[in-house]
Amino acid sequence: MISSKRLRIFGWGAAIALHLALLVALPAPAIDASAESERVERAWERLSAEGLTVDHRKEDALYASRVLDIYRDRGSEIARSMALPSLAPLHVVIASSNEEFAAEASAGVPDWGVGCAFPRRGLIVLKSPRIVSYPLQMEAVVVHEMAHVAAGRVLGRVDVPQWFDEGIAMAIAGEWRLDESPSLASRAATGGLIPLSALERAFPGGSDVAALAYAESFQAVRFLMEETGIVEPGDLVRLIATEGDFDRALLATYGASRQAFERDLFDFFGRRFRWGLILRDGRLLFSVATGLFLVALVVRLRRSRRRMREWEEEERLRTGGRPPRRSDTSWN
Repeated sequence: MISSKRLRIFGWGAAIALHLALLVALPAPAIDASAESERVERAWERLSAEGLTVDHRKEDALYASRVLDIYRDRGSEIARSMALPSLAPLHVVIASSNEEFAAEASAGVPDWGVGCAFPRRGLIVLKSPRIVSYPLQMEAVVVHEMAHVAAGRVLGRVDVPQWFDEGIAMAIAGEWRLDESPSLASRAATGGLIPLSALERAFPGGSDVAALAYAESFQAVRFLMEETGIVEPGDLVRLIATEGDFDRALLATYGASRQAFERDLFDFFGRRFRWGLILRDGRLLFSVATGLFLVALVVRLRRSRRRMREWEEEERLRTGGRPPRRSDTSWN
């Protein structure tokens, strides 16, 4: 969460072939003033530039440079979207093992988790790509975490539900497309969606279910923006910060409670993703295509018969009701 008492775990499930950020809200650890000096004593190296500090092992120097490049490419853009002068100071730690990652995050981390953010501390902890067993979209991970830091700095101590927290980070990072949500489409059509009320404080374990939770979260934020006419994610975040309370902001913008918003959202899911499910199901698509072909054929036959009747009527009127004269040279 954006509160100082919560952190975010970002991950890419091995079974998910999408650019999807997966996070889990967990209690934030107490700040250990000796952690930084202890890290340096344990042969960590440090890269510092432009308000960014990256602590890393020697073997991860390449990835530290990559983080700096991403920060330079996207950091100012994300800061501007939240009306912040910059993301600095920002501190990134690249853990060289699962044990290091868990120690730096000071909390239990799911197997698929590869990153976490502490917005109020300006801290991001990442797993080294060397220890991740599946292809890692490093830029997507870093950008997502920077988006959490930016939104968290604007919201301050305002408590928001986990689904909003993750959805707004995805919106800020621009990391989702409608055609990348097959799980959401199928669940929407079959009534298997996760209630938003179950995503208020934590997300479910398991990469597949988490993928659905994040898909719902992003679409919920997008639906809220579309329905309220809010164009930029930063405008929505600042409005909530100004209200000082998520429920008051929802009532002021959407005009309804969380429960009513969830009902409207799920109705919207059912309408929006119904055709997406059809297009992904080969058998269903064939049946629909066959049905459309038959309908088109019937319509065409009816038009042809109507046109024939019109021609016959025109010929009858032209000849005064007499049958047409046969030519002497006509073929039999």
